[in-house]
Amino acid sequence: MKSHFDIQTGNTRHRSNQLKFALVIEEAGDLRDSLLALLRGYGWLVHAVGRAETAFSILAHIPYNVIVLDSELPGMCATDFVRILRDSKEWQDVRLVVINNSKSANFERHLADADAFLVRRSMWKDDLFEFLLAYGGEFPMSTTCG
Repeated sequence: MKSHFDIQTGNTRHRSNQLKFALVIEEAGDLRDSLLALLRGYGWLVHAVGRAETAFSILAHIPYNVIVLDSELPGMCATDFVRILRDSKEWQDVRLVVINNSKSANFERHLADADAFLVRRSMWKDDLFEFLLAYGGEFPMSTTCG
């Protein structure tokens, strides 16, 4: 029987039969509600906050696998948030998904270099679904239309 706790590293992030935890960083609104519904529909345990700097207080307590954040948040910008996570020992393995509306090649290159998956705001459902398939394998087909 495999343990939920890796004895050699003390890491609880890499478990067999692991629950999938996601954090959505998006101001309240339709996009946030849609992101939460989509992720929950695929079996993810999801929390949401409205500002990137708010995320740090809960990151220390919940082993998130994925963080989905908007590139246009108030307060801390997406690139600073991504840099902090990538430079940290505790959170560098969290998969990052950035919803992007920018046409800046420099911005996109910076996020790609930090191993963040870019989601186009205009195609967020399709792009996020593509990421989720690559990240976690197959998903049950929806029984609802639309």
